[in-house]
Amino acid sequence: MSPVRFWDLLSDPERAELTRSSRSRQYPPGQRVFSETEDDGCTAIITSGRCRVVAYGEDGTGTYLALRQTGDIIGEMAAIRGGRRSATVTAVTLVVAQVLARTTFQKLLGAHPALTAHLLAVMIERLRESDRCQADLAVASTELRFSRVLLRLALAEGVRTGRGVELAGFTQLELAGWCGISRKSVERHARRLQEEGVLLPNRSRGRLVITDLDALRGSARQESS
Repeated sequence: MSPVRFWDLLSDPERAELTRSSRSRQYPPGQRVFSETEDDGCTAIITSGRCRVVAYGEDGTGTYLALRQTGDIIGEMAAIRGGRRSATVTAVTLVVAQVLARTTFQKLLGAHPALTAHLLAVMIERLRESDRCQADLAVASTELRFSRVLLRLALAEGVRTGRGVELAGFTQLELAGWCGISRKSVERHARRLQEEGVLLPNRSRGRLVITDLDALRGSARQESS
């Protein structure tokens, strides 16, 4: 099933109205677009690029939620309900986005009921996505969790190179938190995939290269024992 992109649901007049009411901003790779510590309530629509969405617990452990890219809306929950954000959004590539102030976005929703319907469709699909991901990890072994999160990252953020599918921009500790396992487990399962020829030996910090995506898919489908 193709993801539901907010921008794709809009009519040409709706797009024009949102563009007139917003300001364009650029975010280089690694820069935070929104942070959980903020309560400014701004909303943004990504016009190009990709962002990683991570929620952090009180202990600093992160949970990988999603990748958002061209056509996606981000920050909408803070604009609707107010208060601090529920997740941190970081640019993975150069990101260009149309940013709307909270009051502006709320006025647009009030004046154009169709925008609310579009937003609801996106939020329902994201809830389904979240439920699927939680179900995939809920009763999985540490080995299965690692393979499934790695596959999810590869499909969402991977860059194809001559060596395979390359992932970057995170530490082993962050990856461990996203999988809900220890750092030692990450190291152990990474070594196993390297021995099986699925991963290249990690010679660059914060970078992984998946050489056999089909084999990783097979590993992620295995039933836990």
